[in-house]
Formats: sequence, C-alpha cells, structure tokens
Amino acid sequence: MFKSIDKITKTAFLPKLLLTLLGIAASIAGLLGCAEETFVTPKLYGKLQGNVVLYDTRQPVSNVVIRLSPTGRTAETNNEGFYSFDSVLVGKYTIQASKSGFRLEASTADIEDSRTSTIDFFLTDDQTQNRPPSKPSVVNPLTNATDVTNNITLRWKSTDPDRADSSLTYDVYFFREGQPSTLIAANLKQDSLQVKDLRFETTYYWQVVVKDRYTNIYGETWSFKTRQFPDLAYLYSKKINGLYQIFTSKDGVEEFQLTQNGSNWRPIVSPNRQEVAFISNIETDLHIYVMSVNGTRLRKVTTVPIAGLSPTDLSFCWSPDGSQLLYPSNNRLYSVRSDGTGLRVVYQAPAGRLFAGCDWTAQLNGRLVVRTTGGSIYDNQIIVYNESNADTIRTYRQSGRVGNPVFSIDGRQILFTRDARAFENPQGRMLDSRVYLMDIASNTFTDLSAGANTGTGTTVIITGTKPAGTNDLEPRFSPTGAKVILTNTNNDDSSPRSIYTIDVNGSNRVLLINGAEMPYWR
Repeated sequence: MFKSIDKITKTAFLPKLLLTLLGIAASIAGLLGCAEETFVTPKLYGKLQGNVVLYDTRQPVSNVVIRLSPTGRTAETNNEGFYSFDSVLVGKYTIQASKSGFRLEASTADIEDSRTSTIDFFLTDDQTQNRPPSKPSVVNPLTNATDVTNNITLRWKSTDPDRADSSLTYDVYFFREGQPSTLIAANLKQDSLQVKDLRFETTYYWQVVVKDRYTNIYGETWSFKTRQFPDLAYLYSKKINGLYQIFTSKDGVEEFQLTQNGSNWRPIVSPNRQEVAFISNIETDLHIYVMSVNGTRLRKVTTVPIAGLSPTDLSFCWSPDGSQLLYPSNNRLYSVRSDGTGLRVVYQAPAGRLFAGCDWTAQLNGRLVVRTTGGSIYDNQIIVYNESNADTIRTYRQSGRVGNPVFSIDGRQILFTRDARAFENPQGRMLDSRVYLMDIASNTFTDLSAGANTGTGTTVIITGTKPAGTNDLEPRFSPTGAKVILTNTNNDDSSPRSIYTIDVNGSNRVLLINGAEMPYWR
C-alpha cells in the first residue's frame, strides 16, 4: 500500500517541481531584463578657451565671434581678445573665428573630460573685402599754374570708403623739369606738404601716391611754374651751418638763397647785370663759378684755381665788356673767358709777392688796379697799371691791413679799406678799418667812414660816422656811383656782420641787412 502511494506521489510531484523551476527561471530572467532596460550612461564635460590676436602685430582683437559646431553655441572675445566655453560635452568640435574685415579662421578641438582645451586664433585682414581709396585730386597749386611763389604748400585730396581718412598715408614725388622724379616724403599722414626755396622761372612736377593697407593708388603728374625772378637790389654772402652761401634780396627780409653745395662767397655781378661770378670750394681747391642772377645755369670757369695768402680775402673782377674774368692765383694774375676758355697770364707779381685782388675799368684807355701781399696779410701794396702797356701809374703802400681796391665809374678814383690803427696780430685782426676814396691823379684820400659835415651857419652835424670799435670792410660803388655799399662788424673778429649803405661823401649811413657780408649791387 505504501509503495503505491509513493509512486503516486512521485508521479504527481515531478511536473509541479518542473513548473516551479521554470517559473523561478522566468522570474530571474524577467528581473535581469528589467535591470538592463533601466541602466543610464553618465554625461562627461570639459572646457574650451583661447585668445584671438592679429597675425602681424600680435595685438588682441575684441568682438570676434567664436562659433562652436555642431552645437551652434557662440561667444565673443573681450577687450583682451579672450573667449571661453564652459560645460562642453566631451567630443570632437569645429571652432570658427569671424569678424568683419578679417578672414574667417577655423580649427578643431577634442574636448576631454574635466579638462580645459585651448585654441588660439591669428587673424589677418581680408583683402577681398577692401575697397581702394579714391585717386588723389589736386587742391593747390592747380596743375599748370604759373607765377607760383618759391615757398608753397602742396595740397591734395583723397578719400577712403572703408576707413576714416586718417588711416590713409601718402608718398609724394617732386622734381623740376629736366630732372628725375624724386621721392621727397613717404608715409605722410596729412594731405599737404610744404616745399621751400624753389628756383625762379622753373617748371616743377609732382605726383601723390595714396595708400591704404593693401592698395597703392597713383595720382596724375601735376605741374606748375614758379614766378619770374624779381628785380632785387643786392647780392651778398652769409654763413649757413658754418658755410658761406650766396643770397639775393631787396631788403634782407625776403631773401633767396642762390647756392647750396660747398662754401660760396664773394658774389660779383657782370657788367650786363645778368650773371654772377663767385668763389667756391666745392672741389676743395678754390675756383670761380658763374651762374645767372636767379641761380640757374651754373658753370665752372677756371681750371687754374684762384689762390693767395687768405682764401676769404681774395677777390677778382669782370672785364669791362663782361667777356672775361681777371683773377689772382698766387704770384700770377690770370684772365679767362666767361665760358672757361682762353686762359692766359696777364701779369707776374714781383719776387716774394702774391696777388690778392683786382679790378678793371675801360675808362682812361683801360686801367687795372691790383693788391699784392708779401709774407704777411699786413704787408699790402696797391698798384694801378695801364691795361695796354703795364706801365705803373700809381703805387700805394702803407702800414696796416688793406682791403681790395675797386674803381669808380669814371676810373679816376679807387675805393678801398685800411686799418687806421695799423694793428697787427697773428690772426690778422683789425681795430679800426675805414673806407677811403683815393683820387688817382692827385694821390689824395677821403675818409668816408668819418661821415660828412652837414648843416648851415654855426651848426655842423657829422652824419654817417662809423661806430667806434667797429670795422668797415668790402666797399663797392652803386651802379650810379652815388652810394657805397659796405660790410660793418665789431672789431672782435667774432661778431656777426651787417651790410650798410652810405652816400659817396660818407653821409647817411643806413643799416640794410643783418648777418650778411661781401655785398654787391645788382
């Protein structure tokens, strides 16, 4: 009985157990499946930052838009050119930097968990967006203008459609007719330029190049012509930066510099008043040059140098007809045509003596007057010759330093200076140099530096007296012979020199030009 019951039990229990096990497995599988469906991966973040600067100057650039793709997020640089993005999901990104007027720049970045990535940008100007400035237009002087002053401010106009005009710069080319184009100013920020000391009656050309950062725009070549040379009364020398230069003026206020290179002194006008001869050391040795009275057509005349005991003490002269120049060269007196040809020796000085200065008159059948020196600048002799036969008419020799003589218009008188104190020292100083007028025939002298007595009755007024402690030097007759022009200076040998005029009798001393010497009437 019990055996059958056990068999029955086993038979009934096995299916139930199997079902139970299957249920448990299914439950476990269900639980496992449910757990897989509800699990979430955590998100990871990093940071991106950088700086934006100009490529060429490394200066920071503000307000640059930084775009982060594919997120579409944007940021702008601050005044220091810095930008940043916080909480950027880990991954690969494209970054773009853009600003109007500059090329678009791009880069890539790998953002890593909890780390800061740095991407810097270097911007360059976008030339494709640049609009060139306008072609320069002339403002002053108008092209083909005439009678333009010798000192003038060139003015022009150009505009920039992209920036303020102050961002434009200019190059200016300037040249006179017959000369190559010359850059006289570069990268000017203003639209004007002053040019000075232009030649008279000369055509000048000029051109302006306007530039922005990418483009050079060339203006047309404009031209103008300067005014005619004025009828100025005087020529003289004055020192500029330690060198003598030749000037012309009517009053010393408005004056014009005629020479530029080297040191140039002793201007002497030709008899026809159209040319000026002068001494120059531009070739180291002293030579005589000739130019027009307006400073043009300069030419060298001498091949044998002008020479003597003291360079600035030397003088020369034109022939009465203006075809030749007579000049000293140590112990010889030379004549040369004004075109540089026909050099010849006119006189040979006595042994031990040197020529220093000369003058030539056509009056009284032609005469020459010369000054010679010995071994000292204080050893002077003035000799008057007949031009034709070299016969000596008059010899004047006296102690004290003597200046170079010149003839009066009629050839009967000689004008020169002499130190009345007969002072001597190694530097050649004078204490009381005076202007004397010598009558050749009578061998009498008039001291023009003493002035002249004027007035009537018992009233006597002395006018034109030379100031005490000064020297009168380098006198010349006026073209009419009524006046004398001269240099006056303190006798300290260091004070500035000035030019005066006096009447031919020594009266009416008038200051003409300060800071000048070696005058000549135009």
